[in-house]
Amino acid sequence: MKYSVNPAFFSSSFSFPSSIVDQNLKVATETEIKVILYFFRNIADGIDIKRCSADLGYNESDVSGAVSFWSKLGVINVEDDLGVAAESRNKAVVKNEKPSRFDVAKRGAEDKAFAMILSEAQLKFGRSLKTNESSTLLYIYEDLGLDLSVCLYLLQYAVSEGKANIRFIEKTAVNWVNAGVKSIAEAETIVIKEINANLAWKRLEKAFGIEHRKPSPKESECSIRWLDELKLDDRVLTLAYNVCVDTKSKFIFSYCAKIIENWLKMGLKNPEDIEEYLKNNSVGDKSENNYAGYDIELYEKMINREDME
Repeated sequence: MKYSVNPAFFSSSFSFPSSIVDQNLKVATETEIKVILYFFRNIADGIDIKRCSADLGYNESDVSGAVSFWSKLGVINVEDDLGVAAESRNKAVVKNEKPSRFDVAKRGAEDKAFAMILSEAQLKFGRSLKTNESSTLLYIYEDLGLDLSVCLYLLQYAVSEGKANIRFIEKTAVNWVNAGVKSIAEAETIVIKEINANLAWKRLEKAFGIEHRKPSPKESECSIRWLDELKLDDRVLTLAYNVCVDTKSKFIFSYCAKIIENWLKMGLKNPEDIEEYLKNNSVGDKSENNYAGYDIELYEKMINREDME
């Protein structure tokens, strides 16, 4: 038996993007499909959730959920009353209030993509998900708007970091959303930056003799600049540490930072050049491998001059 579309119905038609049919139809629920068809049919009237709800016989919350689904895919633009894109109004945050267990079950049954996220999370955790875990995953997927591929990559990243727990996953998701992550490639860029930042901080800790801890924003900024961006040799940091301790009788990070930045301004980047500079600006015994007698007054003037500039 053969079937064909009755051409008489083309006398009253409206445009609909083929990309939605090709890419999104298989993952969209019945409600989401009906809602998007309704909005395209009534595109001249704008998107009115209350009217759509009445015409289709759905609850307003169901229509809002469908709008959220299509907005995540970029099909619907969501703006506030001032015409500002809703996604740019507020930063994403870690929330205590999450979707209910009923919401999770309903969405898992309707949305194949979210069901896949739940299934993958159970595999990564090696057990059934707790209520707060599945609720948080729905929050990440639906409210924060991370798509399927990014959510799956996030789960894999958490496992690779040895942090397959929902707190780390939610915090990372929030950071990615605030950084504008929309794809795996953008997420990978952030991950690589974090890996390089951690490696740089570990090298700085060793050079400065700092007990392992989380760096301050300024410390992290310096370690990235010196070791990741400028590719300084670790010995440069050690030399700065020695100058600091000999001058101040203790380690002061800010003082070491000023020393290094002054060396860079003078074009001194290689440890050999800095060692030669220290030899020529030492007092007392200038024999080889003796750099303890720094001209402290000279260094103080150099640092103080930098503070005034």
